[in-house]
This record gives sequence, structure tokens and C-alpha cells, in this order.
Amino acid sequence: MLIKTLCLASRAGADAPAALGAAAQAALRDLPGLRQAQVNRVLRQIPTDYIDNDRPYRGVVAQADGIDVVLELWFADAGAAAQAAASAAWAALMQRVQAASDLLFALDSEPHIPVPLRHSSVDGGFRRWLLLTRKAATREAFRDAWFVRHANFVRELPLLDGYIQNLVCARYDAAGRPVPYEALPIDGIAEVCYADEAAMNTSYASPEREPLKGDGAALNARVSTLLVQGRVYRRARGADTAP
Repeated sequence: MLIKTLCLASRAGADAPAALGAAAQAALRDLPGLRQAQVNRVLRQIPTDYIDNDRPYRGVVAQADGIDVVLELWFADAGAAAQAAASAAWAALMQRVQAASDLLFALDSEPHIPVPLRHSSVDGGFRRWLLLTRKAATREAFRDAWFVRHANFVRELPLLDGYIQNLVCARYDAAGRPVPYEALPIDGIAEVCYADEAAMNTSYASPEREPLKGDGAALNARVSTLLVQGRVYRRARGADTAP
């Protein structure tokens, strides 16, 4: 599985989430390797309580401060994603996306799901959505600590409805061009799922969150924390490339 994540700023006067939802449904019809799409409407960005930020921007990179909406495209594998990105249907998708929003940057990632989704999170729902920049010297060291040690702390949170870890494997600028790590030093996307913001606040105020908070400080150099409301779009039942 490979996820293409488009981080976007809404155009003035445009209902970007609705427009992206329509674009996602068209893409599900036209891109055979696309399994599902998710539109995350950003409710607001909040400070990360275990990071001392000494930069003029709030999170991982300056561009992240402008995210209003996120489009996640889940492909069967890296080959399907690459084939899709080279197609006319992809160009049509991007034309629709950019009619309602401006691309800030994009990421390719490999998903890992240590806590399966349940309840409203299956169809999107409320999420604490985080972009992460590692402290570890290598991607592999970050992955091992995040996927095992950190995930074990997350599992202890009460009221949790799911947890997705997306390990970033490629980065793209506002023009869609590949860029090196130094240009967009983002290593992961974490999605912590709850029924609603009240459930998240209760969970994060619990004693179980304290070890997680300390481990987050050890794991991450910078974090952008967004609260989002997501909606999942899936290929119509019976389509020839349905999962």
C-alpha cells in the first residue's frame, strides 16, 4: 500500500472539502489502482505540548502552517501509484484539485496501522493529525522506534478509535516536483482517531498519556499538530479494481 498525501490551502471563496470530495469520486472511477480517498478538513492547528519551538513557524516546515485541507489517496502499491501519477486521469484530478485549492507540498508514505480503525474512524471521523520530523539520525532508526516503542504507548490511550502511522518515502514541492529530504524534512504522518474532540481531550488528560508525551519528545524534533474531520470515499461496490 502507498498513500499520496496532498497538503493544500483553500482558495478564497471555494468550498475546498466539497470540491475535493467530488474530485476524489471521479478519481476512484478513473484511476484503477486507487483503493480509497480521504478528505480531511482542518478544524484548526494546535500547539504541540512537548516541543519547544524556536522557529518563526509553528511546526515541521513553514508551508505546514498554511494547511486548510488534506487529500489522502490510497493506492494498492507503489507501482499502481506511479502508473496513476503518469496518467491523463491524474492530470485531470490535479486540475480539479487546484481549481479549489493551492498545493503546498505532497508526500508519499507507507502505512502501518498498529490500532485498527473502528466506529466513526472507519469512514474518516475526527482525528489528531500530525506531521513529524525525526530526531534519529536515520529513517530506519526513526521507523523502528515509532512503529514499536511509540506505538505501544499509543495503544494504552483510553477512548482510542484507531491509530495510523504513515512513514514518508518521497516528498514533492508546490509544483509537484520531487525534492530531497532537506527541502521537506518530514518523516511521518500520525493519525490518532477518536469519536470527537471531547474524547480526545479526555484521553490526552489521562495518566496513560504521560509516557507517550515523554516518548514523543525523545522521538521528534518538530511536530505540526492539526485537528481534522475526515471523510472517506471508496470505489463503488463491484468495480473491477475494488480491493
